[in-house]
Amino acid sequence: MLSDNARKILRIMYFHRQHFGVLPPMRQLIRKSSRRSVQIRAALQELADEHYIAWRPGNPPETAVILEGWEREEHQPTWKRR
Repeated sequence: MLSDNARKILRIMYFHRQHFGVLPPMRQLIRKSSRRSVQIRAALQELADEHYIAWRPGNPPETAVILEGWEREEHQPTWKRR
């Protein structure tokens, strides 16, 4: 399960790429998410660790590759009534 920051950054990146064809630069992520660059980099690292994006720390966010555009659903046990 992603944190709120990571989920928001993923959605912004996904929709920006769908609309403009490229990933947003850091200044666009700061403006659209109302987060600081430190928070955005932490979210990008979390997304990379969870394999939602392919990104190397230290590179600009526009060099990332989105692997999954939506958060994965947690599989909850299904209960059967007798």
